[in-house]
Amino acid sequence: MDKCKQPYVNQKTNLEKFSPEILSEIEKLFAKKFTYTKPVNDEWKLPDPSNAFTSDHVEFHSLLALKDSMNEVKNQLSDKNLEDWHRHTSFTNKAGKIISHVKKSVNAELCTQAWCKFHEILCSFSLLPEEALQDGELNSVHLCEAPGAFIASLNHFLKSHHVPCHWNWVANTLNPYHEANDILMMIMDDRLIANTLPWWYFGPDNTGDVMTLRHLTGLQSFVSSMSTVHLVTADGSFDCQGNPGEQEALVSPLHYCETVTALMILGTGGSFVLKMFTLFEHCSINLLFLLNCSFEEVHVFKPATSKAGNSEAYVVCLRYMGRESLHLLLPKMVQNFGKEMVNKALFSQHTLPESFLKTHEECCMFFHKCQVETISENIRLFEHMEEAEQIKLNKLRDCAVEFFMQKFHIKPIGKNNWLVKKSKTGCSMNAKWFGQRNKYFSTYNERKMMETLTWNDKVAKGYF
Repeated sequence: MDKCKQPYVNQKTNLEKFSPEILSEIEKLFAKKFTYTKPVNDEWKLPDPSNAFTSDHVEFHSLLALKDSMNEVKNQLSDKNLEDWHRHTSFTNKAGKIISHVKKSVNAELCTQAWCKFHEILCSFSLLPEEALQDGELNSVHLCEAPGAFIASLNHFLKSHHVPCHWNWVANTLNPYHEANDILMMIMDDRLIANTLPWWYFGPDNTGDVMTLRHLTGLQSFVSSMSTVHLVTADGSFDCQGNPGEQEALVSPLHYCETVTALMILGTGGSFVLKMFTLFEHCSINLLFLLNCSFEEVHVFKPATSKAGNSEAYVVCLRYMGRESLHLLLPKMVQNFGKEMVNKALFSQHTLPESFLKTHEECCMFFHKCQVETISENIRLFEHMEEAEQIKLNKLRDCAVEFFMQKFHIKPIGKNNWLVKKSKTGCSMNAKWFGQRNKYFSTYNERKMMETLTWNDKVAKGYF
């Protein structure tokens, strides 16, 4: 019988077979967490709301230096063939075997990288408020959620741990069935959406664009039947391959809209999980200060199953202090809701406490170090990899699987507990278009060169 197909009870994790060196490396992979420790003097308080959005954006030089340093390392990848580099980093990814193992061994529905990342978050933090567990009702809202892996992961967690609560969920994403939406901006797999459509909210214009004010007010109405919202997740992003060095700034309006939405709909005591990237820019600093003033606990966490060479990290916010604590600021934030970068800074630079800025810089330095080490190592191995290093990488990948299963107590569930027990429909509707992204260029430099061509030049070269 195939090892992966054996019943779960026979699959015992065994970390003793790995050397201390291998185990130590994997423990580090699973320990990428930074906690914002608030001063005892309650110094981190929101500035006077009347001063919000009155000052110009001012960057923090020490953090810009980190950004420049990061981009210098990333620039070494500009001439690498994208397919070759992706194949290489897939092999050097120490967590690379986890997803397929989880999919096979515990019957996980919609088991993707996002499924595994969210399971790590669920198992690493007290994300589900005590109130929800005591009352036996859990209400969650999932923004920018397609194809639905966070929902499937949460369902698996609740069912496999026999959490005694009635769970209601609502999700949002760009509507895959709306002709106005760019196919390349959307997720290919619509199986969960197609079979749970009543739970998905696409807004009054039916596009699912979370960055419009009409969507925010409509979503508030859509979730009003819930007694309270205990959990909001926001996993939004978009393709920044054309300008990877400015990913953080390009995505900042989306993060702003996701955060305002969460603060408007979340109940007191609730949790918020927000995907971000690097945290060097003034907009991210202000957002993190806002979250630290709005929640009792804030952590930045990079799951082991998030590729170590990218900038992705999750801001995990626990125990929301409630809209009342923001009652003068939130209306002003709603006024600045939209797709464009706000002209003025949320907070003036001089109003942010030095102790917060110091803590935030420590956070940035920690994740900067982790990412730079990974990229540098990947470049070194790309140029030349000894057989001994390949053997070590395979041991690390095997160890990561065992470590993941043991640390997070991953258990199976039956298909009768899946969200979609029997699919009525389902397709990878964007698959034929998805390949167009990289069809005409193999390196970043070639992609940038194509951007400089005129329409006629592009036609002449056969790009259309």
